[in-house]
Amino acid sequence: MTKSILIFENLDKCIDLFNVFKEKSVLLSEAILVTPFEEKITPDQHELINSTSNNYFRSDKIENIRILNPKLDRKIRQTEMARWLMPFGFIAGIAFSKMTNLSTFSFIGLDNLGESLIGGLLGMGSGYLGSIFSAASINLNRHKELRSVFNFNKEGKWLVLLENQIGCELPWALIKQSGPHDIIFLEN
Repeated sequence: MTKSILIFENLDKCIDLFNVFKEKSVLLSEAILVTPFEEKITPDQHELINSTSNNYFRSDKIENIRILNPKLDRKIRQTEMARWLMPFGFIAGIAFSKMTNLSTFSFIGLDNLGESLIGGLLGMGSGYLGSIFSAASINLNRHKELRSVFNFNKEGKWLVLLENQIGCELPWALIKQSGPHDIIFLEN
């Protein structure tokens, strides 16, 4: 699914766009206001963000948004993979120990149950390693694609990340009327 990043010079245009979307009942899957770096935000802007925050959009920093931060995406994916690979590895390790009747750790004085548990723990460890290697397949070179977005953010520009719902088109006429500085499209 395509995500659109709108770049605005000031916060008022972003808030106006969100208000128009709310009035027109535009259906969005995701709407995030990406704030510039802290030193670029005035106290008045902090107050405006806090007063207008609702469940129609949320505001966040660029490093907390998964699609804009490949390292965060890798970490989240590794955690999700470990959540199901580790129990599967534990069960597979126990099954392998029972099936083969290996006595690898008999020198410690373990019986069949202890051997099976050690096999399960080793299987769980291999599941964890598998989650690390599978998460490593995430392309960290996407940072090059996102360099212009980071530069806009460092310059103090406000970013609006929009994702339409499946089967719905973004209201491009409303978006162009809001006067964004630039529009960038990202593929998931």
